Amino acid sequence: MAFESELDIYALTTLTKANYYLGLTSDGGTIDNYIERIINRASDIIENALNRKLKARLYVKERYDGKDQEVIYLKQYPVLTINLDDLVWDADTKTVTRSDGGSFVDDGFVAGDKVLVQNSDENSGLLTIATVAATTLTFTDTIVADTEDDNVILSHFRELWINDDEIDEDNYEVDEDHIYYNVGFSKGHENVRMTYYAGYSTIPDDIEEYCLRLIKKIYDKDRDVKAESLGPHNITYFDEGDVTEDIRKELSTYINVVI
Repeated sequence: MAFESELDIYALTTLTKANYYLGLTSDGGTIDNYIERIINRASDIIENALNRKLKARLYVKERYDGKDQEVIYLKQYPVLTINLDDLVWDADTKTVTRSDGGSFVDDGFVAGDKVLVQNSDENSGLLTIATVAATTLTFTDTIVADTEDDNVILSHFRELWINDDEIDEDNYEVDEDHIYYNVGFSKGHENVRMTYYAGYSTIPDDIEEYCLRLIKKIYDKDRDVKAESLGPHNITYFDEGDVTEDIRKELSTYINVVI
């Protein structure tokens, strides 16, 4: 029978790293499944303590209350966002090129991403990336030539709705953790809806290290009490309340403070 992984796609580390940290050898079966469940549990405990999701994923029409405010802080972040001047769009090659010394690769853009273009003279809207190079993005979509495009925002945001109206992308601005709309988000209960892609494509080292330490705590605790459990791989005895404050202390810069 083929090994069926139980590891959540949004887990904060891998089975290989967890086994290495615990000094275990993969068995491609029962033990690996057991460790994967511990990884999932540790990941959930950390995210609950920090009040946020961490691994990148798509949030579709997430709802917020409008209060006539100009800024709404996103429930999930970071949203990959850059603001650039002197962009050159080439219609023939379907590319945009930057000259600021930065790198699209280092920024985190990858092929297949959908990128929202804002404040461009000719090329606003949602575009799909075909390939990524350090200074160039190549798109699958048609591009309009423009040799000096300034104050352009490229981001992983998708769309903004207020009540029943979709807001034109050039009428608001996206940052990594908030959205600005100078008209103001009109009052209403969950009348603002946003679709965006947010989180870390690569989990920060300090978060992953803490996750591995927590996995070991759960694993060791379970070994201590397994004689009292119904089976050899029960992980119900670990109390996440024992580590919540420690997580918030050690990973304090990642806590999502609801505003």
